[in-house]
Amino acid sequence: MAILITLFPVVKRQTISASLFQSVQRRCKRQLSETEKVTEPPEHEIRVAVAGVGSAVSGMLQAAELYKRGSGTGLLHRVLGPFSPSDISLVAAFDVDERKVGRPVREALQAVPGALPIFTPIKQNLKVEPGLSKNEPASGSPSTKAVSYDSFVSTLEKARPDVLLNAITGGLDSAGEAYAQAALDCGCAFVNATPTPIATSTELETNFRDRRLPLLGDDLLSQIGGTLFHSMVLSVLSSRGVKITQTYQLDVGGGRENEVTVEDDELRLRKRAIKTLTVASVIPYKIKAATGTTEYVDFMGNSRDSRFEIMGESVLGAPIEVEVTLRSVDGANAAGPLLDAVRVAKLCLSKRIGGAIEEVNPYLFKLVRSSVDPVSAERMFNDFIKRVS
Repeated sequence: MAILITLFPVVKRQTISASLFQSVQRRCKRQLSETEKVTEPPEHEIRVAVAGVGSAVSGMLQAAELYKRGSGTGLLHRVLGPFSPSDISLVAAFDVDERKVGRPVREALQAVPGALPIFTPIKQNLKVEPGLSKNEPASGSPSTKAVSYDSFVSTLEKARPDVLLNAITGGLDSAGEAYAQAALDCGCAFVNATPTPIATSTELETNFRDRRLPLLGDDLLSQIGGTLFHSMVLSVLSSRGVKITQTYQLDVGGGRENEVTVEDDELRLRKRAIKTLTVASVIPYKIKAATGTTEYVDFMGNSRDSRFEIMGESVLGAPIEVEVTLRSVDGANAAGPLLDAVRVAKLCLSKRIGGAIEEVNPYLFKLVRSSVDPVSAERMFNDFIKRVS
C-alpha cells in the first residue's frame, strides 16, 4: 500500500514505502492507546470530594494508599460490592482554615496541631479550595477563607464527584446543611460524618430520596471507638444474664475536634446525648448511663483515652463491676468506616437508591433514626450489600 503526495509547483508524484507507512500507523495507534489510558476513567472509579481536610480524611486517604501498596490490615471490608479502597479518587478538597486553603492536600493534612501522624505518605498534590462558612462561631477558630455558595457549587460541579464527604468540625450546622444542599444541586451522594442532623432531617432526607441520591449519616461511628466498645461490652454482659444498673464513659483526648467539643457547651451536650442514647439502646430496660468527652489535652495529639465503668448484678444478686481503659487514635479509627461509607454511597448511586440508607447507617453512624445493637447492625449491613451488589 502506498500514499500518493502531490507536490507543487513541481508536477511530480512521490510515494511513501509501505514499511514506513506501517511504522507511522503503529506509532499513531500507540499514541492513541496512551491517550485513552489517561482520559478513560477506571472501571470502578469513585470520585470523592471532601469538605473538611482533617484527621478523619487523613486516615481514609492513608488507609487507601496502604491498600494500594498491598496492605489491607485492619479494614472493615477490603471489598464492598465491586469496589475496593483503590477505586477511591480524590477529585476536590475544601476547607475554610487559612492554614490549609491553597496548599496541597498532603501538606494541609499536617498544617494544624493534633493532626493524625503520617503512617504512610499520601501521593496527593490536589490543592485545597476554600469552602463554605456561615459565620458560625467555633471555639478557637482560626482565620478563615470561604467562598459564596454559587462559587462553591460551580467548583464542585467541575470536579464531577460521585460523593461529597462532609467531615468539617462538629457544631457548624448551617455549613453542614449548605454542603448537603450543594450535593443535591450537583447531583451527587452525600456522607455526613458530623453530628449535624442531615440524614435524620426529614426535609433533607426527603429531598435526597426524591432525587434518588444516597444519604449516609449522621455522626461517624469510630471503628474501635469508645461508643462501639462500650456498647459491645454492655451487650455481652446483658446476654450473659447480668442486670446492668449503671454505666459511664469518660473521654480525654487531643486534636481539633476534642478541643472544640470541650469548649462548645452546646456541642458537648449534643454529643453526650447521642453517645448516651446509642450506648443505652443495647440494654432492653432503662439504666443510668452517661458518656462524653470531658477534657482536651493538647499534648495527646490525635489520640484519645476512654475510661469505662459498668456496674450490675449477676446470679444471687452478686455484684459485677467492670473498669476498662481504651486508648486509640481518632484519625485511624475513622479510616475504615469512611472507606465503607464512601463505597456504599457509590454503590447506591449506581443503583439509583436515594435517601437515607437505613440498613447501612446504624452500622457506620451514631445518630440514626432507629438505634440498633452492634451485632444486628452488622448483619443488616452485610445483608444489604449482598442484596444490591
